[in-house]
Amino acid sequence: MQNEFVGLMQSLAPDLVSELAQRALVLERIATMAPVGRRQLAVKLHLTEREIRACANTLREQGLITLDPAGMALTDKARDLLPAVQAFNHALNNLTGMEDALADCLQIGRVCVIPGNADEDEAVIDEVGRAAAQRVRGMLHSGATLAVAGGSTMAATARHMHSPSPLHVMVVPARGGWGRAVHTQANTLAAEIAQHLGGHHRLIHLPDYMDDAAKQEMLRLPDVREVMELIQRADVILHGIGCAEEMLRDSKLAPSQARRLLAEGAVGESFGAYYDKEGKCLLASSSVGVDLARLSPGCRMIAVAAGKHKAEAIIAVLRHDRHALLVTDEGAAREMLRLLNHR
Repeated sequence: MQNEFVGLMQSLAPDLVSELAQRALVLERIATMAPVGRRQLAVKLHLTEREIRACANTLREQGLITLDPAGMALTDKARDLLPAVQAFNHALNNLTGMEDALADCLQIGRVCVIPGNADEDEAVIDEVGRAAAQRVRGMLHSGATLAVAGGSTMAATARHMHSPSPLHVMVVPARGGWGRAVHTQANTLAAEIAQHLGGHHRLIHLPDYMDDAAKQEMLRLPDVREVMELIQRADVILHGIGCAEEMLRDSKLAPSQARRLLAEGAVGESFGAYYDKEGKCLLASSSVGVDLARLSPGCRMIAVAAGKHKAEAIIAVLRHDRHALLVTDEGAAREMLRLLNHR
């Protein structure tokens, strides 16, 4: 019904729809960035300061935002309207149609597309994380085990993973330690999510990459073995997706091996494994963490990735492993559909 109403508005009053769309977009971004100045918001939305000023004045007159030296922020009235505003933007951009088309093309249980392109507006990552957190909570139940990978998109998801009442779940890292940024490590995010949900967590005090001999030796330790068994019994696995070229720059692989993977067509990375555009695994993971081949049949995998430049990587990973849910942004979704329709 909402899509039909938006379609009618576009036919009868396209000028009004354009103005409403701009106000809705400004409200969404203020919600994410508040307090935010008009100049900063104009840069983020690729609008002029004059456009932002006119829109902000109208929203203030309607009692939807406040304006002070610290910047713009939503009023309680606007926060109550925000879900409807987000739904309007969703319908206006035909995101439901994109979600259905992607789910069908990639054989995914469900796709959630957030307006915007994270390549152009970093605030979109936060909205993608918010949407992912909301949907993950809906999949969890008391006694469930959630395994989470690391990365900046996972960090955005963790920030919004709250529950109104304690949810007695076990949260574990899906991978060992990787890189140097502590705040995006799987261990850190597992602990943060558990705290937000009122659950429990276990940590892997191991680097992400270890040779087989060292890994087998560490598995003799009871604490390590317990966590690895919890990971393999996970009910939900939450992870991001990387572009192969970007991930190889920071990997532990020899430069010659990295060049070979790119020459063979590697475009996507997940859990330390690399895939070509058809979903063929070019290099199996040697990471410490989840073994995707040994997951329980009922385990649901959730991928969260955003930005137009990630489109090919997302397709590659999702073609290899069946997922219950993909949360992405409009930039990646449109590019994925373009790539899929040209194959």
